Amino acid sequence: MLKIGEFHEPNRKLVGRTLWHYDHVESTNETAKELLEEDLEEGLVLWADRQAAGRGRQGRAWASPLGGLYFSVILRPKETHAWILGLLAGMPVKYPNDAVYQDRKIAGILSEGVYRRDTYHVIIGIGVNTNVDLDRLPPDVQATATTLKREVNLFVANDEFLDYLLNQIDDLYSRYRNTRIEFLIKDYRGQCTTIGKRVTATTSKGSITGRAYDIAPNGALIIMDDANAKHEFVEGSLKVVP
Repeated sequence: MLKIGEFHEPNRKLVGRTLWHYDHVESTNETAKELLEEDLEEGLVLWADRQAAGRGRQGRAWASPLGGLYFSVILRPKETHAWILGLLAGMPVKYPNDAVYQDRKIAGILSEGVYRRDTYHVIIGIGVNTNVDLDRLPPDVQATATTLKREVNLFVANDEFLDYLLNQIDDLYSRYRNTRIEFLIKDYRGQCTTIGKRVTATTSKGSITGRAYDIAPNGALIIMDDANAKHEFVEGSLKVVP
């Protein structure tokens, strides 16, 4: 792990005022957890050119070859809202932890709540397949994943894309700190492209197929099955089906 740069953006409110750039790490989220022992400023961003052991939700591996964008943000919210903050952070990049283009995953989000010395932190990790050839991804995900390079056929400057995302997340976190949660959920509901679609949600308890109906106050996706029973989906995998 080699830190190759440090950048400062004093015009931001909180998120991304300071950014540390690494050539490679095991995982930006795990690096952030290790650094929590130090007295770090809230909003610090850790950005790596590649990850040796990137993770998605439920411990799944997240392929992180050179060319992609991988970063984590360290936050200290007043409430234990790791899940809600993960949803909000995904608004600029979709529900619940995937950005999908034509039913193929192009980005992922992992938000984790961590206590250090009685202080609650939320670490939000985001990985985007930007300038990555599809054949650089593991064979078992190539059928369900895609990259910006493949879809737009243009070079995406990771530093410029990161700057854009951090500006958006900075604004969203400022709103989170000054707005009641129910209003933020209402805004998220309006942008959630999954609502109204037929989905299959798979959890440790089994699978549910039905229509994505609404977003609950706790941020869970409400699915109405074919018997019109409602189920809250928080953790697991979600797939849009015909």
